[in-house]
Amino acid sequence: MTLTGIAQAGNPPLGPGNIEIFPKRDMVALEGYADQAGETATVTVSRNGQQVGIGEGVIDATGFLEFNHPGGSCWTGVTPNIQGGDLVEVRFSETAFTDGAYVSSAAITEVTHSDFAATDVEGDVEGTVTISGTYGDDFGTRFSLDRFVVEVVNPEMRRPDPSTPPTLIGERAIGWTPVVDPAEPNGGPGYEVTGTAENGEFSVTFSMYSAADAERVLDGEHVVTSWMADAGELALGNSLYEFGEADGPGFGGCPAGPASQAPVPPTSVAAVRSGTDITLTWSTPAQPADANPIAQYRVAAVDTVTGQEIAVRQPANPGENSAIIHGLVADQAYPLILEATNGQWSPVVQLGTLGADGTLTPWVDPTNPDTGGGTGGGGTTDPGDGTTDPGTEEPVAVAPSAFSMTRVLAGHESVTVEWTAAQPGSATSPVTGYEIVATGPAPADGTAAPTVTAQVAATATSGTVPGLTNGTGYTVAVFALAGELRTGGTAANGVSAEVTPNDVVTITRAQYRADKREYRIQGTAADTTGNRVHLRVGTVPGSGSVIQLNVPVNADGTWSVDLRNGPVLPSDNRFTVVSDSGAGLVAAMTRSR
Repeated sequence: MTLTGIAQAGNPPLGPGNIEIFPKRDMVALEGYADQAGETATVTVSRNGQQVGIGEGVIDATGFLEFNHPGGSCWTGVTPNIQGGDLVEVRFSETAFTDGAYVSSAAITEVTHSDFAATDVEGDVEGTVTISGTYGDDFGTRFSLDRFVVEVVNPEMRRPDPSTPPTLIGERAIGWTPVVDPAEPNGGPGYEVTGTAENGEFSVTFSMYSAADAERVLDGEHVVTSWMADAGELALGNSLYEFGEADGPGFGGCPAGPASQAPVPPTSVAAVRSGTDITLTWSTPAQPADANPIAQYRVAAVDTVTGQEIAVRQPANPGENSAIIHGLVADQAYPLILEATNGQWSPVVQLGTLGADGTLTPWVDPTNPDTGGGTGGGGTTDPGDGTTDPGTEEPVAVAPSAFSMTRVLAGHESVTVEWTAAQPGSATSPVTGYEIVATGPAPADGTAAPTVTAQVAATATSGTVPGLTNGTGYTVAVFALAGELRTGGTAANGVSAEVTPNDVVTITRAQYRADKREYRIQGTAADTTGNRVHLRVGTVPGSGSVIQLNVPVNADGTWSVDLRNGPVLPSDNRFTVVSDSGAGLVAAMTRSR
């Protein structure tokens, strides 16, 4: 047995492997797992025993892997809204142990700044920055104020811009802890720091000896860090709450968070026919954690003679729901459909056809008749005594059930598709995987249109096709596989299968200081070839007051804006970013006074 095969596991990890969690960005980083280099790591996020997120990626040669960060792996299907109290666990493909860490409840709620008149007295305070926040009951159990630090990080505090006044600090990061180590007291050159942490609240004030340093502390990154255990220099099970960071997916192509996704609709109903009426009953299915609740249903009977729908909209109840559709033709059969909305409409669910006699016949995908029956022949088997048993037939292979594509996202030289899970056609015909096909435009010479494909696992409900050309239109299809049988997914209502890959921009930091109209914005762009981004206030790209234009995208894909005396930010705190390569984004700013 190898040493890695008997590695110990822990919650928090025992080291050298460690789990770091960034709840504001829904990001998780694995570090120190060099013994698992090359293995597939499966990371789950759970809340009260219910899984709310899962992702997979390969540990690199240094033992590192991160989720929901540029260059890292994505969460699968939905980006979990990571919160205090959640449990993050990691398992490996070839090493039999599980590490875990809980997410700390500590969070920053406010950052404020005050100026004071300068004097000639050495060590006088010329500005303060106060960082306030809260923590929960997990302190005293999983966490402790012995392992709690409020920090400000800004490289300008060590090496300021030559055009600005010199710094008295000389460090890129300064902090405060409620339990003081005599060897490392709070405070330092150029500043004092005081604070309190009690009864679930903390407040920390940095008093700076120069106004310029007070500005640098205000402009820095404000972080509260807490961890579950110490192991030498390692802070095991570390949670870092970063004030001002943007919530949600970390880069283009990753799935949206639960509050930005369409609901999971019911897939079956009970139908009772009485003359010209149909009474439908169904139950609201469980929704993903943090998803918006279903607000309304729409059920309809489709008149195949007139081509019209007889529809009813029904407010959603948490449990059982019912609706009556009136005005049907007594001797006519009607296909039934259902969809749900939580602000976004779900895929349309084909419930089947209700006959005049009240019998509900399951729906059959017209593009794949095998979804309603089977392929292959029957036969007899030999019971072993030289005779045949005509009562025992070979299993019939059945294609997977119909399913819907719920989201098609253009990425940089790629496209990402999400879908509802297809169900096995029968107990002996499991879903074995999915194939995503992106078909480009047909060449002028009449040859076949080029296609790019990607295969994903049977458990997946999303996948990405790389290797596409930006600016070129593609038609996307997803097929559920059961061996050699396949069922094509249909685009849900409002979802287009036509997509054009393009540049993708993201926001990683967005802060606005109202009293000086200062903007501190950082982000990424996927296209790094001579690309620029342009920022304006408001929600309509290309309009609104200019924050800054022609911001260059660096070779690593990052870009930043550092601006004073900019335009007044609207009260909704929204601004737009567009790139030369055609990407656009509306985002929210964190406002401070």
